[in-house]
Amino acid sequence: MDDQVTLPRPASGPSLPPVSTYLRSVLALGKASIAPGFPALVFLYFYRLGMGIYLALSMDRVQSLDEASQRALAGAALVQIPAYIPVLVLIYMPFLLLQDGILRGVATTLGRSVRSVLERMFAFLVCAFAQLLIVVGPPFLLFAGAGLLVRSIPTGPVTWSHAIVLLIFPCLIYVLPMLLLLWFAFPALVLDRRGPFQSIRVSFGLVASHFGGILVRLIVVLFFIVLAAVVLSFPAEILQVAAAAAGGDHPLLRVAAVVWSSAVSAFLFPFVMASLVVLYRALVPAAAGSAVPAGAADAAPEAHRVSSPFQFE
Repeated sequence: MDDQVTLPRPASGPSLPPVSTYLRSVLALGKASIAPGFPALVFLYFYRLGMGIYLALSMDRVQSLDEASQRALAGAALVQIPAYIPVLVLIYMPFLLLQDGILRGVATTLGRSVRSVLERMFAFLVCAFAQLLIVVGPPFLLFAGAGLLVRSIPTGPVTWSHAIVLLIFPCLIYVLPMLLLLWFAFPALVLDRRGPFQSIRVSFGLVASHFGGILVRLIVVLFFIVLAAVVLSFPAEILQVAAAAAGGDHPLLRVAAVVWSSAVSAFLFPFVMASLVVLYRALVPAAAGSAVPAGAADAAPEAHRVSSPFQFE
């Protein structure tokens, strides 16, 4: 099987692969994981489809609401954020295990990967909540303090809208690097079964010690993924233009655009995940006998162990 991918362990210690090697490895791993991860991709497709149709059909209603109603609708949308947890548990995390198994030549299935994630559900929730506090906590406190300051000076020249504009930039300066520093927290939690707080520390250490190299590789792979998304989404763009030209009162055209864009999103998902798994395993090679999904510890037959042609240099 030519689509089986393995990562050799570097002789001189973990290091980042060259950019060209990294891109080829991401492409190979993404292709190799489409077939075994197909049920998860179908689930992701219908999830994105349902959310997309809801947003497309409610957009006109939102635009016709008054300001108070729009705020109430935005608050209701925030309450729905926990609805993304099933996506993380049933798709995102199992896909990490599935692709890691492909890299290591370990026979596994999507069902075993999901079961392994469910066994670590509490650790996952703790890790996710801790990451949320790290990323959102300081900006929330900053906006809360600004709100109190604006209210204490009701007749001052600074309004709440001015405060938001002034605070967005420093919040982005904090949030974007923090998201990158937490990039490997879930892989460390699931693939190497580390504790929730230890996973965060490991991610901080890995990214801080290879910040420039990781950032460059992620920017390059993101460029090609976005480029592929733009090309593949061209029919959906045509449908959206047709809906706009018709006055936006043709919901079937908007739904058709969502159907296509959801398929594109599901198709590109394995390559997005592969960009994360390849980088993590380049920096943290799997130890012999390390934990694998429950019931998946059987080594793959020798005929299924095919070395990747994209060797890390």
